[in-house]
Amino acid sequence: MNRILWTLCGMQKKPLKPAEVREKINKSSAYTTIMTVMKRLTDKGLLKRRRLGKVYYYSPAKQKKVFAKKSLGNLFKYIMNSYGELAISQFLDTIKSNPSDMEKLKQFLDTHEE
Repeated sequence: MNRILWTLCGMQKKPLKPAEVREKINKSSAYTTIMTVMKRLTDKGLLKRRRLGKVYYYSPAKQKKVFAKKSLGNLFKYIMNSYGELAISQFLDTIKSNPSDMEKLKQFLDTHEE
């Protein structure tokens, strides 16, 4: 749902109503289900909510890059703590099949050498 809000709010430059999100996600989902999920994401700090009249409008609480950086950082710490060297070797095995990914890794390492 955050992905949809990042995309749509960014394109439209405005927060969205649950009905607008429902239309983009899945019209067969109940409106109340969409509202409940959006409220829970707000409670978790992933969405912001403001009320205008009788309607709540939602938008992402964080920029996509900020959210991804924190989430991926936590995930990578967990993986490294749990699997160490195996995690690194599997990562390399996964990206070496794609020359573009390998080139991105080389460029990153070149710019971040100390």
